Amino acid sequence: MFGDVWVWAGKLRHVELSIGVKAYLVSSEIKKLVDDLEFWEQNKSFDVIEIASRLHHRAVQIHPFINGNGRWSRMLANIYLKQNGLQPTKWNENLLSKENLHRDDYIKALKSADDGDYRDLITLQANTL
Repeated sequence: MFGDVWVWAGKLRHVELSIGVKAYLVSSEIKKLVDDLEFWEQNKSFDVIEIASRLHHRAVQIHPFINGNGRWSRMLANIYLKQNGLQPTKWNENLLSKENLHRDDYIKALKSADDGDYRDLITLQANTL
């Protein structure tokens, strides 16, 4: 995913960032997310797209890497969708990497999810056209 760009790509961060959980909590928060995912699936807590949205959001919230967290989180949600027989979300990565209305809508949806309102993120996650 990152090629030769970053030597540290794919390694969990050990430094504090202005976003995400404390560095020492990254591993335990990922474990909690995996446990929650298992619970959601076993209990049919949400439909597949909502689970993908919640997975995506929590992965961004944890922010396990120094950079590339959004791309990784979107990829993670898309893998989940494909594993469950759905098409992956069509994210326009070029638009999400720079300031514009599409990115603003995406950030706003993530912030709404921070407050427990997943509707906008679910709408974006459902974009499979």
